[in-house]
Amino acid sequence: MNREYNKAMDGLRFSPEAKKRMTANLAAAQEREQAARPKPDAYAVRGGKRRWRYAAAVAAAVVLVAGVGGVASATGNLMGMGNVFDDLFNGPPAQTEVVDKIGRPIGASATSNGVTVTAEAIIGDRTNYAVVFSIAKDDGTAFEGIEPLENGVLPLGFESGSSVHIDGTMSGGGDGRFYDADPSDNAIQYVERMSVTAIGSSIIGHTARVNLSDLKMYGGDGSTSHVVAEGEWNMKFAVDYEDTSVDLPAGGAIEVSGMDATLDSATVSPIALTLEYTVHEVLNWEDQESGRMSDHNQDEMDRFLDPSVTLNMKDGTTVEIDALRGAGGTRENTNSTSCNKSIMFDEFLNLNDVVSITIGGTELPLA
Repeated sequence: MNREYNKAMDGLRFSPEAKKRMTANLAAAQEREQAARPKPDAYAVRGGKRRWRYAAAVAAAVVLVAGVGGVASATGNLMGMGNVFDDLFNGPPAQTEVVDKIGRPIGASATSNGVTVTAEAIIGDRTNYAVVFSIAKDDGTAFEGIEPLENGVLPLGFESGSSVHIDGTMSGGGDGRFYDADPSDNAIQYVERMSVTAIGSSIIGHTARVNLSDLKMYGGDGSTSHVVAEGEWNMKFAVDYEDTSVDLPAGGAIEVSGMDATLDSATVSPIALTLEYTVHEVLNWEDQESGRMSDHNQDEMDRFLDPSVTLNMKDGTTVEIDALRGAGGTRENTNSTSCNKSIMFDEFLNLNDVVSITIGGTELPLA
């Protein structure tokens, strides 16, 4: 869809400068999942082939982090004490320049055991982002024996616990996948997409902290794996790109799974749709095992976090969006339930091609 972004990404993938740093092969979808909690302020989301976990109790989390030594600046950029000392003793994060609306970190790379991981680009809006890394052997040879799956992704993943975290965010949901942008070079790429809960209005200007370890290849059943590249790659860079999100008209009535609701806010960007709405009913929550989400409670959450979404294009076509594939959370009120939802698009969306978006049966024009 988005010609402007696709053109920019093509430039990223095949520029001579990027090719010198990048390595070869593609890798497989890696899904992030957090353990379900028994009746938290924000609940998990289940949907389709992709399971996203999301916990967004911002107020409680602020107290928790502050209690173990976190600090919050006046801008709402929440940092752990370890991050503060890291910046003091190991220097500031790498700067990021914005070219064609895309952020390109300068010198954000790490080398371990002859393999270099480089942050090549980051794009996004206020609370959703996608970051692209290249992975390459320093001797110039390609990773061997890694064949793409039918969907084109490589069956790769980093060791559990690897993460990209942005200061000033409490939690999020998303996915990651490996691919080979240019099979003729020796580099493979890893892209991570995340929707996060930010303290403040935007994640732009915050610091991304990357901690990756042990690149693994998985077998056909996904349960077996072996290490392709052993190591630990840590880096940090400033989050910067052009926020191209557009605010949609809010305050009107919508319908969610047959329930009356009010749309509190809505924004759309080329990568995601972000919604906040209030359902005028409460969740029918049942007791469950600690640490496990019961099927009943999962289905109940899905009911509150599944607004119908349709993109109405200027050429007369429509695109149905599966809301359950997005990250979301809920918070119970006395007689209602506050919900938030972030739905990342599978393709870049050219907003110039969209005339309106229908959410919960209500059509909202793009200004």
